Amino acid sequence: MRRLLFTSLLIALAGSAWAEPAEPANLFALKADGPVAAVRANFDAEPGQAVRITIYDSAEQFLEKPYAKRNGRIDESGLAIVPLDDIEPGEYSLAAYLDENGDGKLNRGKILGFPKEPVAFSNGVKPKLGKPSFDETKVAVGTDSIVVITLDD
Repeated sequence: MRRLLFTSLLIALAGSAWAEPAEPANLFALKADGPVAAVRANFDAEPGQAVRITIYDSAEQFLEKPYAKRNGRIDESGLAIVPLDDIEPGEYSLAAYLDENGDGKLNRGKILGFPKEPVAFSNGVKPKLGKPSFDETKVAVGTDSIVVITLDD
């Protein structure tokens, strides 16, 4: 029941990306201790599909060498809640994708290399013809943060 309430609140509050201290405080009473990434699919995603998240801690490493990687599964409401409780508080950039075929990697087109699977970044950044920057996508992750990332089809 707590997870359902938390999921409903996230869907209601979620824009493209959000990471702030607890406001309102009762929202955090509904989840486990520590920060989480909430990846929601803005389309009909199959429950149980894997969501892959890569976390970057610097502009120099961004999209090259992740600080950490996490995995989650889409639930019946189209949301994957992924704990970030072992991540030190700080500024990070998160990239997420829906692993539609379950092969554990982001599939890309052969000619231009654009992703074939839904991809999203923290801060709601939606790149058009190039990679986003670390500064565009970074968010503050604290002890009670919820980082919401929305995948578009």
